Amino acid sequence: MLGFDAARTSTLNAHYTAPEVIRAMYGAVERLGFQSGRILEPSCGLGHFIGLMPEAMHAESPITGIELDSLTARLAQRLYPGADIRQGAYEEAQLGDGAFDLAISNVPFGDYQPYDKKFNTFKFPIHDYFFAASLERVRPGGLIAFITTKGTLDKRAGFLRRYAAKQADLVSAIRLPNTAFKGNANTEVTTDIIILQKRMEPGTSTAMGRTDC
Repeated sequence: MLGFDAARTSTLNAHYTAPEVIRAMYGAVERLGFQSGRILEPSCGLGHFIGLMPEAMHAESPITGIELDSLTARLAQRLYPGADIRQGAYEEAQLGDGAFDLAISNVPFGDYQPYDKKFNTFKFPIHDYFFAASLERVRPGGLIAFITTKGTLDKRAGFLRRYAAKQADLVSAIRLPNTAFKGNANTEVTTDIIILQKRMEPGTSTAMGRTDC
C-alpha cells in the first residue's frame, strides 16, 4: 500500500506535458545556442523531457532527473538507464551549485511551500521555489526553461520576480492556451513557458550568448 499511497499523493503535482510543447521548448533553447551540456530535470516524472530531447543533444548531454514518487522514479530509470534519476524531493536533492547548463521541466504547481532553510524566509510557493532553487544549480550563462502556473508572473507579490531579476535575465515568456494540457492530463489550466538566462559575471562570456526572442 505504501507505493499506492505515494502515487496517490504525487497526483497533486503530476502534470503530463504534451509532446509538441516539450519539442517547442527544446527548439527555443536550441535557438538560444544550447546544443549540449549538463541538463537537470528537477521534476522528471516518467521522463518525457528526457525521451523527447533532440537526439544529438541527448547523445552529448549528461542528464540528471529528480522525481518525488518512488515508483515513478524507478520506471523512469528503467526507461532511461543512461540518465541519473534520483528519487526524492527537489529541496532535498544533493546537487552542486552552478553544476548544470540547462534546467528544463514542467514544475509542480501549488500554494504550499517546501522546507528549505536557504529559501524559507522568502515563502516561495512550490512553483516559484523551483525557479529560485534552479538558479542556484545553473551556471552563469546557463538557461532555465520551465512550464509554470500563470501565478508566477501574474501575482501582485513579486518576490520571485525581484529575486530572479538580481541574477538572471528574462529571455522569453509565452502564455499557453488553457487547453494545452487537455489532451494529456484532461485538465484546463493556464500556464506559461518562462525562459531565464543566468547572468554572467562582468568581463566573462558564454558560448550561448544573449538573445531576444
